Amino acid sequence: MKKKIIIIILNLLYCSCFSQTARKIFVADSATHEPIEYACIVFADTAGGTYSNNKGLFYIPENIKYVEISNIGYHSKTVKLNKNTDTIFLSSQIYEISETKVTPVKQKRKPVELGYAKEKSKYSIGFFGGGEIAVYIPLDNENNIFGLIKQVIIRGETDIVKEIKIGKITYNTDKANYTSVFKVNFYQVNENKEIGELINTEDIVFTNKNLKGRTKLDVSKYGIYMPENGIFVAIEFVGSINAENGELITDIKKTGILHRVLVSYEIASSTVYEKQKFKRELHSKWKKSVRDTVVHKEFNNGYTPLISIALE
Repeated sequence: MKKKIIIIILNLLYCSCFSQTARKIFVADSATHEPIEYACIVFADTAGGTYSNNKGLFYIPENIKYVEISNIGYHSKTVKLNKNTDTIFLSSQIYEISETKVTPVKQKRKPVELGYAKEKSKYSIGFFGGGEIAVYIPLDNENNIFGLIKQVIIRGETDIVKEIKIGKITYNTDKANYTSVFKVNFYQVNENKEIGELINTEDIVFTNKNLKGRTKLDVSKYGIYMPENGIFVAIEFVGSINAENGELITDIKKTGILHRVLVSYEIASSTVYEKQKFKRELHSKWKKSVRDTVVHKEFNNGYTPLISIALE
């Protein structure tokens, strides 16, 4: 039987633990007043955060005084809350798109898969809401053709349990029907394989009951082309949404849903970055992945998430 180990990366994971019924605020487009789905809300005066749900609503504790709200396609905003704050508007952002060199393909061909999703694995890492992980995928196909990114392929799995034990405390989870929400982001590659600016100019959001096997996500409509120097592909875990009332939960102790991305510890040449939006000291800062020799002393290469892209 395949050996499964859940590795909780302490500097990456955070559960926003609070009553979701404390205070309700609506986030919307300043021009259209349409709701902004899955915007990231960081508690600026303490550790923690959440996301808006698919109706633009988010819930926070009464003691939170400042929030930082961000979403792709909008200018970020820091807001001081008062007792009358029930709606926050974000203004849209205009992007200057850099030119991307594309090699024309004269004849139809099968999609070219680049990355690590075909690698073998017996290990996995788990994520909660607010965690993002990015892996560098170079252009190394033999024909040197780079074109439209058609799919993102994730090797993953999902545990849904009735109770969660954290430390010495056991939490009973909800029996509600939850659907998981996560985002896919693409980043430029700077010198020395450092992660650069965001490429996609709109949110790429997926909802999925489970991550299992080779989960294939169609991203062709977003018009992301493979750069000549490669690309960083990132998975951002938002949380789980209650199918009955639309409530978005980032706390695993309530939902009992844990997503795991399969990883390999045997790939020496990969470059991986992590980011945790809800941890105050690490907010919005990328950090190169830690070589996890404490948990796995037999490995020296650190982990590589099994993520690939398919080029059209």
